[in-house]
Amino acid sequence: MRSLKILALLVACSTLLSLLPGCVRSDAYKKDRDFYEETPSGYYADSDAGKLDENGKRLERLKGPKKKVLVFSFWNDTPILEDELGVFAGEELKRGLYLTKRVLFPDDKRISSATKDFVQGDRVQTAQLVREGRRFGVSSVVVGRISKIKFRQNREEVGILREAESASVVDIEMKMFDVASGREVASYKRSGAASNTARVVFAEDELSQKEARIDLAKEAIREAVAHLVPDALSAMDKMDWQGRIAKLMGTKVYLNAGRASGLLSGDILRVLSPGEEIVDPVSKVFLGRSEGLLKGTLEVSEFIGTDSAMATIHTGGNFQEGDVVRLY
Repeated sequence: MRSLKILALLVACSTLLSLLPGCVRSDAYKKDRDFYEETPSGYYADSDAGKLDENGKRLERLKGPKKKVLVFSFWNDTPILEDELGVFAGEELKRGLYLTKRVLFPDDKRISSATKDFVQGDRVQTAQLVREGRRFGVSSVVVGRISKIKFRQNREEVGILREAESASVVDIEMKMFDVASGREVASYKRSGAASNTARVVFAEDELSQKEARIDLAKEAIREAVAHLVPDALSAMDKMDWQGRIAKLMGTKVYLNAGRASGLLSGDILRVLSPGEEIVDPVSKVFLGRSEGLLKGTLEVSEFIGTDSAMATIHTGGNFQEGDVVRLY
């Protein structure tokens, strides 16, 4: 009889342990696992070169060259002091844009700055941001801010195992800047929400609650960013594609864009000077960049590596490294 009581007690304890705080996070973990298993392994300039089938390649060419965009980690400007949420928001935007196969990104190993580094007071330091974009050779730069994160929880008040419904709401702002003109071209604000229901133990520890809240906030961020992806694409569609001259060797001109960017052999490119920064002489506020002077044209003749090309001079001359190239 005593052995039966011990066995029953062990079964009850096993059931209780299976419902401890760890189970609160299991749904979020499963969602993340399933979500990212659908995502290709990389999204940088050389990640999908040569992997598209012929029909896919033809479709990509019809859309024109892919624009290069620099996305900085978002700024978590909320009392929820978790930097990983800002990083997560930026990575989610890059992941969403990458899946459209219409953009390229510089290698993130070279990126040491984040959105917060370009904010002073309530203003974005546009001049510094544009210079960083030029350094990476991109067409546009994106910064973002998480402006609100709220949590709510309703739980039963009776029993050791209590059913709790948790919810999170976030607000995210995104700004896009055209590197060529040095101006802000788009600003959006989107919201996201997430909720779950789980059984929790009465004495649930604070660390488990914190981790569960972060997981829930990430789900809400993911929803908000999903709304920002088409906004970002719409803004980029209004900007001209551009690359630049990376190297000059005699009559050979080497470009920082090639096959992965979607250039085709025989494409004619205009060459322009980079233009000059325009600064208000009194307020010293950066106003943008002037349009560069047309120097001539190039013809794409050969591809090098995954995303570089060699071009021959078609018309004009006096080209220099750093000059801007655009489709004719």
